[in-house]
Amino acid sequence: MTVLRAERHLALAMGILFSSGVSIAAEMTIMKEDYGQFHYKTDRLGQPQSADATDVTTRRVRQILDRVDVDYRIQLRTWPISYRRASNRSDYGIFPLEKTPDQMNTFEFVGPLATYNWVVYTRPNSDLRIDSLKDLEGLDIGGYQNSSFTRYLTEQGIEVDELPFDALNLKKLTLGYIDAWVTYNVNAESIAREAQYPMPRAAWVVKSVDVYLGINRETDTDLLSAIVNASSGPLVRSTD
Repeated sequence: MTVLRAERHLALAMGILFSSGVSIAAEMTIMKEDYGQFHYKTDRLGQPQSADATDVTTRRVRQILDRVDVDYRIQLRTWPISYRRASNRSDYGIFPLEKTPDQMNTFEFVGPLATYNWVVYTRPNSDLRIDSLKDLEGLDIGGYQNSSFTRYLTEQGIEVDELPFDALNLKKLTLGYIDAWVTYNVNAESIAREAQYPMPRAAWVVKSVDVYLGINRETDTDLLSAIVNASSGPLVRSTD
């Protein structure tokens, strides 16, 4: 009878362990773009150099996932690779990601992780006055390929020369090949610092946007709920 009771207790304990679930889920892979203050570089072949990034969004993501006690890894890749994998695979996530209507069926958005600004930059000595979309008409403008900011401008009828590497836009701006550069404030600051180029002039702050951790919605429902619940806490600003 004692042995039977012990076996029942063991079975109950195992049931509780496995029903709690989230800490024994398949390992999560969190994709992160390899660029800027939010993003850390890879080698020339696009292979991840390090996932030991310490920017505000990475710190926030680690804080959230550590609360859930799920096994995870942060993998650094180019944006197209990162987005494709996170969009098509369960137990995958991606950050930093802006929340847009077309992504709501693909991702569960966790956060916000940070806030940054959409900014139109000109050369430091430029006297261009820009404070509306109309002021951008007729200008040679450089932007980051597939970014939400670039997509917004093109949808408004503004022509943007898109490049897959935003750092090249600062070089083009500095050398006079474009009149304005549209990017995020943290990207501009990081790129100028790393390239040792003069910081461009912020001619117009279009708006502030929040960025999130996006988790593929095919991920286990209990795990998704646990991650969302773990995300409660103060907003970490990009200026922190």
